[in-house]
Amino acid sequence: MTKFTLTQAHVASLLDPEGKGDWSAFFGAIDPNVRWVMASEKQGSGKTGVYNLASWVEEVHKPLISKLKDGEFKTSIRSFDVVGNKAIIEGEVVGVQMNGKPYNNRYAWFFTFSEDTGKIIEIREYLDTALLNELSATN
Repeated sequence: MTKFTLTQAHVASLLDPEGKGDWSAFFGAIDPNVRWVMASEKQGSGKTGVYNLASWVEEVHKPLISKLKDGEFKTSIRSFDVVGNKAIIEGEVVGVQMNGKPYNNRYAWFFTFSEDTGKIIEIREYLDTALLNELSATN
């Protein structure tokens, strides 16, 4: 059996469509049982905690877009590197909150890919959780 080899081109193919608002390639590359850690393994404010794909979509992504005008935001990748079966991504989200204030948040993602399936099996995400709290509280 051939092992999956992670490449810059593969990571770009997942992230580039996301910047245009198409999350299907990104979500399709994630194992449904992914271990998605938001800032801390402890469940808390700012959506910190551990999720799988479905719980992240329901508890983080959908509430976020419901607080933004037209349910939209733009993502852009500032940089990314591949090291073995891991990808390290720095990006930013730009949107407008329902209250008219900007929502500009930077984040770092650390992906671990399965050598057997090529799917993302772990995501560690770090972002401005205080801004995420503010978004939830004021919109």
